[in-house]
Formats: sequence, C-alpha cells, structure tokens
Amino acid sequence: MIVRTAKKSDKEEVLKFCSNTFEWGDYIDQVWDIWSADQHGKLYVVDHNERSKNNNNFPVAISHGIICPGKRQIWLEGIRVHPDHRRKRIATALIAKMLQFGMRQGAIEASAVVATDNIGSRLMLENNGFSVISRWVYYASTHKTVGSSRIRHTNARVASLEDLNDICNYLTDSPIYKLSGKRYVKAWRWYFLNRNTLRHFIKKQNLIVTGYPSPNGIALLNRRGYWHRRDALQIVYLDSLSKSSLQNLVAFLTNLRISSIKPPPNSHSYVLQLLAYQSEHLSVVMKNFNIKESEQFLLYARRL
Repeated sequence: MIVRTAKKSDKEEVLKFCSNTFEWGDYIDQVWDIWSADQHGKLYVVDHNERSKNNNNFPVAISHGIICPGKRQIWLEGIRVHPDHRRKRIATALIAKMLQFGMRQGAIEASAVVATDNIGSRLMLENNGFSVISRWVYYASTHKTVGSSRIRHTNARVASLEDLNDICNYLTDSPIYKLSGKRYVKAWRWYFLNRNTLRHFIKKQNLIVTGYPSPNGIALLNRRGYWHRRDALQIVYLDSLSKSSLQNLVAFLTNLRISSIKPPPNSHSYVLQLLAYQSEHLSVVMKNFNIKESEQFLLYARRL
C-alpha cells in the first residue's frame, strides 16, 4: 500500500469513486482544486498496485488533512475509499499519514466530524483513538422558505468591540460553549473559539448579541458562504441562555437573510444554514421559524 501526496492527474480517477458517496452525492469535486492548492494541508491518495491504461498507478482512496489556525490542531476530512477496496485498512493508513503530518507541524490534537448515521466512519475514528466531544445539528432553509417569511421584532444587534469583555465573560460561564467543545464552524471545519476569534468576528460585523446590559446570547455569522456556495448565510456558532434570547437571535438572522434575498423565491438552494450544538430550545425555535433540521453530526477529537 502506497500513501502519497496527490497529483493533478489523480483528480479524474478519484472523482469516479467520489460522486455518489452519500444519498445527495458528494462534495469532493467542489474542493479538490482548493485542497490541492492549500499550503497548510496535505491531500493524500492511496495507489492501487495494478496499472491503469496510461501505465500509471491509479488512486483508490483519498483524504485531506489541514493545520488549523493557531497550529494546535489538524483537521481530517474527505476520507474516501473505492468500494472495491474497503476493509483493507486503507482508511486507517490514511489517518496515520495525516496524524504524522500534523505532529510534524506541531499540532497536539486531531479532529474530524461525522454524520451521526455514518456508522462505518464513526467506528473507523473510534478504532483509531478518537472520542466524541460534541454533537451538532445542521438546519437549512431555502430561498422559497425564507422569501415567504416575515420580518420579526428582535432585540438582537451587531456587537461592537466595547462588548468584547462581556461576551468573553458570558462564554466563560456558558454551558453551551463547553458542550460545543469550545468550537465554531468555518467551511465545515470546527475551529477553536477564543478571544482573538471573537475580536475578528466583531471587526467584520459578524457577531450578533442579545441581552442588556449583559449578554444572554450570541451568534457568529459567515456572510461569504463557502466553496461554490457564495449565496449562503451561515450561522456558525449559536449560544443562548433562554428560549426568548434564542428567538431574538434567530429573528435577527432570518431578518438579515430576508432583506438580502436576490434570487427568485421559488429557488430550492439553501440560503440560510445553521450549525449549532443541539441545545434545549433549539428544535422548538427552529420549527417556529420554519427552518428544518437536515442532519446531525458528531465532533471527534484525539490527542497527538
């Protein structure tokens, strides 16, 4: 078994077995070029021991590992093995290769996320020393759903740097912050959420706060989308003390999306996406706003 860095010429062969991985397809075709060009990560393939028509080894598995901001963590993603070559410990070999890369770069932790119903991938991570540290839920709403919604009253507002200390104090005492693994999401990677991150979100006007004089809820936004999905507004961290504070935050977010909708209201693409720890009131509030749960994910981590 040969695990090596991917080449440009591997793309065509890889996409042959990475197009229908899930019921909805796969995303590897959207990220291959991004991953190949990323200087902070490694895109690996595993070669088959037979030769292809052009007399080159051809890949039967891939994975991507990337060093996260702060260099404390390596994120593992995109582990795919050709159906004809499963149960040969190929995925384990890829994980080992990515962990070695992470340790060489100084990472002290490895993390990955898996859908709760993906039992095979969950067992693979657990057999390689990973443990669940948090459960997240993904909600999504289409142009049609959001476009038919109404503007709602809310006390939430965009935070300023004057709020930073109060927000940090709020998170220190927040059970949701701890249960979220102290992470937020960026382009389907879970990164550590700290004071510097909060400052960055505030400067970009992407941190929403509710409660006065002290915060009783916050939300972090990604207004730029991800990969090819530049029309999506993502809520990448959501934390509230009560049902009412959660309603204030979600109202602000849906109002923001309604006011910026441009495509026709019958479009079925997801334009409002929310990834958050599955807190006590979340499902009830989302239902009130007609935002449907799409999937749940488990966040895994292990020390290096």
